[in-house]
Amino acid sequence: MSKLVVIVQCDIVCQRCPGFPCMNAFYNREGAFKDYDEDTRYLSFTCGGCCGMGLAAKLENLIHKLNRNHIPKENVVVHLASCVVSDNYHNPPCPHREYLKEIVQRKGFELKLGSYLSKRTQERREAGLYKEWDE
Repeated sequence: MSKLVVIVQCDIVCQRCPGFPCMNAFYNREGAFKDYDEDTRYLSFTCGGCCGMGLAAKLENLIHKLNRNHIPKENVVVHLASCVVSDNYHNPPCPHREYLKEIVQRKGFELKLGSYLSKRTQERREAGLYKEWDE
C-alpha cells in the first residue's frame, strides 16, 4: 500500500502562499521529500489557525477517512511545513510549533519537520540570518 504525505501549512501564510512550492518539491522529490517512492500520495491542509487547535480536529477527521478506506495510520507521514517550523521570508517559526508537534504525535502519526526551502532561505540560513528549528 502506498504512503500518504500530509503537509500542514501555516494558516496565516496560506493567505499569501498557495502551497505551490511545497507541492512542487513533493512531486519533484526534492529536499524533505527525496526519499519517498513514486507511488506516495500527497495531501495538504493548514493548521487551522492560531493556536493550532484546529489541527487536532482535522487529523481526527483524517483518521476516520483512513479507517473508512482501510488505510493504516502507519502509512501516513505528517510534515509540518517549513513555514511552520523554521525562519523564512514569510515569518519566524510558529510560536505554537511545539503544540502542533504534540498534536501530531498524540494522534499517532509519524512526524517530519520541513517541506520546501527556497534558495534565498538556504542562503540566509548559511549566513546565520535565519535559524533552523531544533527539535
